[in-house]
Amino acid sequence: MINLLDYTLEELNNIVVSLGEPKFRGKQLHNAILNGKGYNDNTVLPKSMLAKLQENGYQMQAVKIYKTFKSKDKTIKFLFKLNDDNLIEGVLMNHNYGRTLCVSTQVGCKMNCAFCASGLKFVRNLSAGEILGQIVAANAFVGGTVSEREITNIVLMGSGEPLDNFDNVVKFLRYVTAEDGFNFSVRNITLSTCGIPSKIEKLADLGLSINLAISLHAPNDAVRRTIMPVAKSFPIKSIIEAANHYYMMTNRKIYIEYTLIDGVNSDISQARELADLLRDLNCRVNLITLNDVKERGLKGVNASKTNSFMRELLKCGITATIRRSLGDDVDGACGQLRNKELSGEKSSFEVKADSIKFDKKPRNKASNTDSRNDRKHSSDNSKFKADKKSSFDKKSSRENSRSTRKLDATKKQSRPSKKASSSKYISKKQYR
Repeated sequence: MINLLDYTLEELNNIVVSLGEPKFRGKQLHNAILNGKGYNDNTVLPKSMLAKLQENGYQMQAVKIYKTFKSKDKTIKFLFKLNDDNLIEGVLMNHNYGRTLCVSTQVGCKMNCAFCASGLKFVRNLSAGEILGQIVAANAFVGGTVSEREITNIVLMGSGEPLDNFDNVVKFLRYVTAEDGFNFSVRNITLSTCGIPSKIEKLADLGLSINLAISLHAPNDAVRRTIMPVAKSFPIKSIIEAANHYYMMTNRKIYIEYTLIDGVNSDISQARELADLLRDLNCRVNLITLNDVKERGLKGVNASKTNSFMRELLKCGITATIRRSLGDDVDGACGQLRNKELSGEKSSFEVKADSIKFDKKPRNKASNTDSRNDRKHSSDNSKFKADKKSSFDKKSSRENSRSTRKLDATKKQSRPSKKASSSKYISKKQYR
């Protein structure tokens, strides 16, 4: 089957013309599939055209909600089924500023991090249309449309390493931010990576100024190698250099993801070491509560130890927050639901989709404006960035960036107000 969500509007126009239909049907088809419509749903498309599409093997919706799981905090976790019957996961989180959807980029994951269930098995990459299909399915699930979407934020933090599926992820990002599609602002999209330096730099140079989150989880290479096999190929120093390059090219603060694991990376001395490591990087540390993965055998730390770790970072001049855990009662760790489904385990939290009620939230009016502003800034800055890159090679650019970060860090440490008000950060919580 051919996934129509893998095609741009222009490509859809060419497809319908090749089937002997007028070009304007391409726009109608585009709207229908982005609104979650299938062949059996009511659309303005003529039945004769739909029949031609089916005969030629085109599928309107290649990602379907297979099962839904509702948390006590109203988080919804989805199992999505693909054309080949593979399963992936997504998580819909409700916040006071809107709804965030966590999407997957691969079926399983190659990285095999010690605290994640996704890495227990890798199957294949997702296409751009399969990543987009998760947005389509979830948005329709909560009553949204392409013109008035109910999903306001996207985080690429589900199963898989996004930068290991680089081309499809970039294609997805262009689709989901397109003005003739969902028109998401890049500032409302976050990509989480375990740290592949060359791909971070490549992403920065493309001008897609999305938020970047780096799953570091250790203050040094020795510790990181024990929990993240990718650390054997990419030392932390190279990741920090790539992160500085990303900040220089996009002006986006870097988010450092740090899961506290008892007896591994959670000592106060390691907090100081982490602070020293990040001193020259414009970043925020998100401290994460470890989700239980029984196949892994690792344990998290209690709230007291988490707060102590954060206090030490704040004392050292590093901005840090504790990420609020949502959906942990419905197997919140990446890959847990999929693994249970494949092994035949049952979950008491499965609910029927039509039994889940949602309150319609006011549309995020700023989203389309943000998208236009992002494109304007990108256009305005393109000549400056081109001139900058022609004047300096990559190495000197990084050195300039590091020098700037050192100066900023010195200024930041000189401000007594941050230390004096550190108590307010302890209760502050952030989720993706």
